Amino acid sequence: MNLTRLLICLVLACFSLGAHAEEPYTPKAGSNERKEICDGLRAFLVQEYAEKKLPKAIVLKIEHLKVLGDYCFVECSPQFEDGTDAIPEFLPDIGYTHCLKKIHVGWHVIIDLSRTDVPDPKERAQLKKSFPGDFPWELLSPGWKEIFAGKYD
Repeated sequence: MNLTRLLICLVLACFSLGAHAEEPYTPKAGSNERKEICDGLRAFLVQEYAEKKLPKAIVLKIEHLKVLGDYCFVECSPQFEDGTDAIPEFLPDIGYTHCLKKIHVGWHVIIDLSRTDVPDPKERAQLKKSFPGDFPWELLSPGWKEIFAGKYD
């Protein structure tokens, strides 16, 4: 009888743990978390990609944003806050895709996947190796999941 109770408790504990497992989510527009992510990404884009001094602040039109724990994945299009285009005069015409990590205070770009074309198999292998071992792959957009699966080879 004690063994039966033990097994029941173990089964219930397993179901309980599964019910509370973290799932990827998209922070709501206007939330502090989303603003912090966009602030970190915006600073990176201006520093790494601005081809000349920007005449106004940029905002990010989010196409894909998923967060899990201290990691996030973002695909976006930068534009000026008044809705006018920052591309190609001030920023290059590429697909802006980034992985960020929350480090102490704020979000920081840890992997820049931005490009104009699909990476070839060799580059894709190098990119995969650049990800931290604990990066949650389920954050990736469907397109990047396909790329890493080799769909476009």
